[in-house]
Amino acid sequence: MQSTARRTLPGVDVSSFQGKPANWTKAAPNIKWAAVKITELEANGTRYVNPDAAADWNWLAHNKKGRIGYLFGHPSISAADTVNFFLTEMHKLGLHDKDGIALDIEVTDGLSAKAVNSWCVDVLSALHHQTSRKPLVYTFIDFAKAGNCASLGAYPLWLADPSSPAGHPRVPAPWSKWAIHQYNISGSIDRDVANFATLNAMTAALGKPAKPQEPPLQNLGGNVSNVTSARWPNGETVVAGLGADGFLQANRWNLVKWEGWKNVSPTPAKAGSSPSLTAWVSGHGRLYYVKESGEVAELATGDHGSTWT
Repeated sequence: MQSTARRTLPGVDVSSFQGKPANWTKAAPNIKWAAVKITELEANGTRYVNPDAAADWNWLAHNKKGRIGYLFGHPSISAADTVNFFLTEMHKLGLHDKDGIALDIEVTDGLSAKAVNSWCVDVLSALHHQTSRKPLVYTFIDFAKAGNCASLGAYPLWLADPSSPAGHPRVPAPWSKWAIHQYNISGSIDRDVANFATLNAMTAALGKPAKPQEPPLQNLGGNVSNVTSARWPNGETVVAGLGADGFLQANRWNLVKWEGWKNVSPTPAKAGSSPSLTAWVSGHGRLYYVKESGEVAELATGDHGSTWT
């Protein structure tokens, strides 16, 4: 459970049901952000666009509020068509770097949980790739418990849980934490809190990541040979090689400075051998080297090369 001392940001989610901003903003005078329904590509072929989305989107920008645009998903419809329809309308409105996006998934269209989950993976992956930001997943507890969201834990959770106090939702697997809690759906407008202390923190987490700071060109020093390197998507970089003492050494760029060379292998490497580095999302990577015995050893990191085990 989140600490009661944790600061959260009040917000609402709106659709055509609430009408234009003049109809709903008086009921939500102290919000810091709002989520706006943009599209719904329906099973009967209807291509629905919220007629009030542009007014809502522009009002939020004019009043310096955080913005999240979301699509209502139907897993019986092509994932590619769903994404393309949403992004076409989203770009008409203007998708800024600080804006978030979300998939609202709460129906199965009669499909199995496995099929729904697979469809969601396709939609979220495409949204992530095409907008360079992680989309939120809006859903509710029983829907997630049924297995419809089994592979979606890497995406931030927007959870409908009106039976829990604001900021204290019951988080279902596969998630271990929440980003937004929709805690009230009883009135004319749904009410939410975002699990961030400031709007800047929220937009940094849900918007397009800032371009990583590149390390300056400089002499990295050290006394190593057979150098290899790898770079994570956020810009953090590790350079590794054989140290003069025979152990594997690594130097890490942490987006601010090079941390300096340090031994990272528990055993010496075979003289003249060349290590190899791989890196992928979420800070994970592998560092391979040949031991004196001739065996290939593997070291792993989950924190962008800060530690290796």
